[in-house]
Amino acid sequence: MFLLLSKFIPVFVYPLGLSLALLAVAAVLRRRSGWTRALCFSAFLLLFLFSSGTVSQLLLHSLEDRYPQHPMESIPQAQAIVVLGGGTSSPGPPGQAPGLSAASDRLLYGARLFRAGKAPLVLFAGGAVPLMKSRPGLSEAQGAALLLKEWAVPAQAILLEDQSRNTRENGVFSRPILQSHGVSRILLVTSAFHMPRASAVFRKLGFQVIPAPADFQTGDDEGLLLRLLPDAGSLAESDLALKEWLGLLAYRLRGWI
Repeated sequence: MFLLLSKFIPVFVYPLGLSLALLAVAAVLRRRSGWTRALCFSAFLLLFLFSSGTVSQLLLHSLEDRYPQHPMESIPQAQAIVVLGGGTSSPGPPGQAPGLSAASDRLLYGARLFRAGKAPLVLFAGGAVPLMKSRPGLSEAQGAALLLKEWAVPAQAILLEDQSRNTRENGVFSRPILQSHGVSRILLVTSAFHMPRASAVFRKLGFQVIPAPADFQTGDDEGLLLRLLPDAGSLAESDLALKEWLGLLAYRLRGWI
């Protein structure tokens, strides 16, 4: 139940969903001109603000700045590299090879850490949400393993956790796998905006976590005027940041972090 609620309810809290809800209410109350104008203006203001690059970058910075990425040579050793899913697409028809999605820097950075000798094992954690999987094929974890092998990570160094459906389960289902290999100190790889929640989950489960963030969304060099203009990409970035802040709140309330 928590999984379903976490996937669908926040949609109506994000700027786009909330704006559509406000416009729907305005349509119902169209004969009450005062309320209609207020709701329409609120919807406009929400979309305008959160589609601004200035706002979306501020929201993302509030998450990403907690864990900067350090030079490879200064990253300490660990017993395993744990890469959280979300950066690959499952292989299957029509394509038969695993694909890379927007967060694929996670997996690539994990492979780079391994090749740099930072840990002898790489664990990829990520299953499939049943309602979200639209076609048969290998799991995301199995697809990630194929890519890791292509990137010179030997099969005997790869561990897979393919049952988890969210960040909490990433940690819970990875723990017995890591413990069976005597691992307590990990390099945790995930998107920079996701690192505050992910690292808190693994620490709560008893791991010594060295954050190794990837997939940074901040740092563009657009001018101030361009950042103020509405943009669909900026709206998506605002959604991304708001989702993480809501996730942090929900996880804290449930005692998971």
